[in-house]
Amino acid sequence: MGPVRLAILLVATGCTASGAAIEPPADALFYPTGAAVSPDDAVLFVTNGNSELRYNGGTISVFDLALVDRTVAAWTGTDHTIPDGCNRDPDFIETLVCDEAPFMVANAAVRIGNFATQIAMQDRGQGRARLIVPTRGDPSVEWADWDGAKLSCGSGDFAMCDDTHRLTYVHGDPNVGVLSTEPFDAWADSAGQFAIVTHLAANAVTLIDSPTDGDATIADVGTGFFMPDTTTGSVGTSGVGGIGGIAYVGSPFEDRVQTFSVGRPGDAPPYLIPEAYFFLDGLGGNAGNSSNNRALVASHDGSRMYELNRNPPSVMALDGMMPTAGVDVCREAEHLATIPTADGERLFVTCFQDGQLDIIDPRGASMLVDSIIVGRGAYAAAAAETRGKVYVTNFLEDTISVVDVASGSPTMNRVVMKLGQPKPPSAEPM
Repeated sequence: MGPVRLAILLVATGCTASGAAIEPPADALFYPTGAAVSPDDAVLFVTNGNSELRYNGGTISVFDLALVDRTVAAWTGTDHTIPDGCNRDPDFIETLVCDEAPFMVANAAVRIGNFATQIAMQDRGQGRARLIVPTRGDPSVEWADWDGAKLSCGSGDFAMCDDTHRLTYVHGDPNVGVLSTEPFDAWADSAGQFAIVTHLAANAVTLIDSPTDGDATIADVGTGFFMPDTTTGSVGTSGVGGIGGIAYVGSPFEDRVQTFSVGRPGDAPPYLIPEAYFFLDGLGGNAGNSSNNRALVASHDGSRMYELNRNPPSVMALDGMMPTAGVDVCREAEHLATIPTADGERLFVTCFQDGQLDIIDPRGASMLVDSIIVGRGAYAAAAAETRGKVYVTNFLEDTISVVDVASGSPTMNRVVMKLGQPKPPSAEPM
């Protein structure tokens, strides 16, 4: 993670939403973090982390991607139409910068706790989805349901997620177990109706039972799968992704990838089953020299996994449990997304420190196709295949970059639009 963001989170760790503080805005971006596109590519969900603790919690915003497409089409057309509330970026003249509020779906947002990280998307069918959001400030795992028009996790419009939707105890019982600290990444298995959550400062993996038409609950917690850092003794789990019901989990301190399946014994709650593990010895100048996994994501066709590492800064293709190809990427890489194109699959790596997006062709030996500036504190990326767009949250400037990735487009691999007026660097927290 970026050094500024880390400092903010460390100072504020353990802080929860305060009823006496100011309610967050429903129509603004403030320290945007996680991003996910709905299963039908209709809307973009974005978590706002509230990392300055200016408000009494964060939010999940919802953006109308059809409206974004129409605005981009008018801007990139022959007339270069600039709507009200928008302006041409003075430094990147191919980019249209617009106020974010007009592109948000009205009365669709919900309020959550502080320091949300990523979003796991569970497809519930018939245009419905469930968002599972690790929230570091409580700590908790919050979940909200999308019905095709709005999110819900409590009663009323723009509601704060209630206790049912804020998971802190195993089986909802404090006597059984408490959620580990620093929930960080999440992956949802729509077919298996479960999610896996990692913990950046705890040697733990949490299983969320999430039946399509029932409430999500913490079903199980597994611990002790990774070795601590040899110098500091720190432990943790980081990136998580999955293929065919098997979850792959990485660590910020060890080069191990541990896999899990989920058992469902009749009517009893599901539980984690540790499966095989392997080491990323192919990464780094020496065997076992890899560390600081940040993300794991499956290829679009489900045939392989991609693993993002910070030491060394690289993306590795995993065929089963065998690293087969790798490519160097930026420093302080944060997140990884994938999208199929007419030219083959592409990977997108967000670069927090450099404010850029690395674009990778993972075929063969893998290669870096392009690196583009997207915005300060580039955090998460989400792709909309049918729209040929990738959306990047820029944590330090309160914006979302819209990147055209459509093959053959004259603006391919360029930021064509920004949602939100970038706040100046002087406004960043120290």
